[in-house]
Amino acid sequence: MSIKLLEHIRDELRGSGAIQNTPEFCTSWLGRSEGYIRTLRFHGLEPSVEALSVCSHKLGHYADKLRGSDKDTHKTWVESFDGLKAVSYTHLRAHET
Repeated sequence: MSIKLLEHIRDELRGSGAIQNTPEFCTSWLGRSEGYIRTLRFHGLEPSVEALSVCSHKLGHYADKLRGSDKDTHKTWVESFDGLKAVSYTHLRAHET
């Protein structure tokens, strides 16, 4: 699993307005410290399966919570969250084999 996947998810969430910055993504969506991605880059490490699992679960959770909303912003978030969850799930499944 690549750090580029986490950066892609972060960028999509930031682009949709769901987050403001990388530290918020790391703490709120990965369940890690605010410097998690920076630490991975510095040490040349790959993200943990646990961090991506937490993120995937939260994407699904929030998509489900917002699914019945009539707000256009929420509908956009649901589509984005569902797509990102699918990408995350694909990477998690590939890691299992």
